[in-house]
Amino acid sequence: MNLLNQILILLFSLTGIIFGLILALIAPEELRAGKKYFLLLKKIIFIVIFFLINYYLYLAENYYGLIPFTILGIVLFIIEFMQIKPIYELSNYLIFVIPYFFVTNNKFHLLLATLIFLYGLPTGTLLRKTFKNV
Repeated sequence: MNLLNQILILLFSLTGIIFGLILALIAPEELRAGKKYFLLLKKIIFIVIFFLINYYLYLAENYYGLIPFTILGIVLFIIEFMQIKPIYELSNYLIFVIPYFFVTNNKFHLLLATLIFLYGLPTGTLLRKTFKNV
């Protein structure tokens, strides 16, 4: 795939958060009952993305990227587990996007883009609930 296709796929995957916000607008009555499931889904997808990126960085023998990503991923998971502030969601997206350009495997690009999109759905829904409470 050329660079333009990769960037377009990545940009589309980042729209998951927008669709999550739209989902929260369409069904606001489901936010209270589904909050624990959205949080669980978000954490599960975070872990899957973390292991996927580590696996493909290991296969590409990119050890200089593997070690910092592993450390940052663990720190971000701890921050997300403590649910400090919703602004940290942007750092999660940044950490997910950076390895996208370091691995040249097309299967990895499609898997990561799909998982980033799926991660954005519960994230956007929970951000809508957070902004509504403010």
